[in-house]
Amino acid sequence: MTEHKFASHPALLTDNYVRATTLVPDKYGIIQLSSDLLIAMHEADMSSLKDDTTEDVSLNASVIDNFTQLTDAMEYLAKDMGIEAKFKF
Repeated sequence: MTEHKFASHPALLTDNYVRATTLVPDKYGIIQLSSDLLIAMHEADMSSLKDDTTEDVSLNASVIDNFTQLTDAMEYLAKDMGIEAKFKF
């Protein structure tokens, strides 16, 4: 593919950019949602009183909300790319 084809792809048509090393187009906010999910998982892990925090993290409302938003954003991205996103839960 050429640069022109990448630049004209519907998934890249956005005004939302995230600063990484260079500006990265993030039409669906996937970068921010990923960061929010990791933060929520860390907070749930730190607030758990158990030795094995897996259950507390996976059942935390904030983690579930952020995970749902991230999977929705990935489904929209896949739809823009002309495919269907399939997740194994």
